[in-house]
Amino acid sequence: MTTTTPAATAPAPVTATPPLRPVFGATAAAFEALAAANRAVSLTVLRDGRPVIARASGRTLDGNLARPDSPMVVASVSKLVTALVVARLDQRGALDIEAPVPWGELGIAAHPSWSDVTVRELLDHRSGMPVVRSSWFDGSGDCASFLPTILTGPPTETRGTWRYSNGNYCALGLLAAQRGGATLDALARQLVFEPLGLRGPHLTTTGQEPTDVGYSLGVDRFDRLGGAGGFIASTSDLAAALATMSADDRLLMTWPGVMIDQYGWGHTGTVDGAKACAWSLEGGRTVAVAAIAGNSPGSGGGVCDRIVPAVAADVGLGAGLPDRTPP
Repeated sequence: MTTTTPAATAPAPVTATPPLRPVFGATAAAFEALAAANRAVSLTVLRDGRPVIARASGRTLDGNLARPDSPMVVASVSKLVTALVVARLDQRGALDIEAPVPWGELGIAAHPSWSDVTVRELLDHRSGMPVVRSSWFDGSGDCASFLPTILTGPPTETRGTWRYSNGNYCALGLLAAQRGGATLDALARQLVFEPLGLRGPHLTTTGQEPTDVGYSLGVDRFDRLGGAGGFIASTSDLAAALATMSADDRLLMTWPGVMIDQYGWGHTGTVDGAKACAWSLEGGRTVAVAAIAGNSPGSGGGVCDRIVPAVAADVGLGAGLPDRTPP
């Protein structure tokens, strides 16, 4: 268990689109290019805890103009929220990231070879979890009902090395709920967002709300993902959460559980009809979160390729495409 350090002061909530600062011209141009090519886009950039850009295009399900605090499908950027919940539970002593995963307590009859797989291995995608990419979207049922079907055999031969699998974060979401005594999205609000005065995200299992930006293919296709990709969240809420992470949070949220590049670290999210990018630059001084309802560019990595270099150029970190590891 890690020790707890005080959380940083919460940034002011982003509730409207403030005037752009001319110095962030490259980032503003990147937003405009995304907005011209997609049904809806949201971008929030915080520096020193204050919004320097908070813009949105498109409309919410209730017909209102989208805002930076309008929740959107963020796909695998959800993994950052799940990891933050796990970090906060570890800091409270509710779980130990270095301990084996208690599969029995989760109601999962896993193959005996999973008995010594640790929470840390799940966080780092080093557990040997089967990948089964398309199966996460192919059928009905939630994470709790689907995960046991891929744990009937032992971990794959890739255990100990990085191999990205949604199953790792589906399992982490179940563990967080079991140890935290509440649903994963309730824990996210309680431990991450409400202390900042924010409403926070919700899971696709509860459907979409009128104030969400709509997802054209139906959010029920994400129910199996749970903590791996099931959050609907606003860019302003996600940016505030990343901007106020403690040193103890960062002890847990490290490579290869998060991606890194020459500018900082973060995560991307890619599903058909929605893409997202969340990135921390300058050692956390600057945070950028973008989400699109659409398919241009074709991946969350592509969104990062547009936004991250623009922000980096605007804050004087240089320019050039991110060199992400893992890709």
